[in-house]
Amino acid sequence: MPETINIEQAVINNLRILSNEKQQEVLDFVEFLVQKTAKNHQLASEKSPQPVNQLSLKEIAKLPIAERHKILESYIAATAEDFLTDPELTNF
Repeated sequence: MPETINIEQAVINNLRILSNEKQQEVLDFVEFLVQKTAKNHQLASEKSPQPVNQLSLKEIAKLPIAERHKILESYIAATAEDFLTDPELTNF
């Protein structure tokens, strides 16, 4: 954590030296990085299946079918994709 504080302090110290115009450029760039990071996290979470909230397979099997399907939906799509694209599974 001390390294983070040093980076923050260095940015602030250098930012104070810059003109208002250059400070605005820095702000624009930081906002761009924040948006890019948020977008990357959103894309990653959309691609990977959501966790099953630590339910065991036995617990999932005991759920009503509609609830079971809701939990397993993203896993089913990912598994189907694996069977279509993974060479070890396409030879099956």
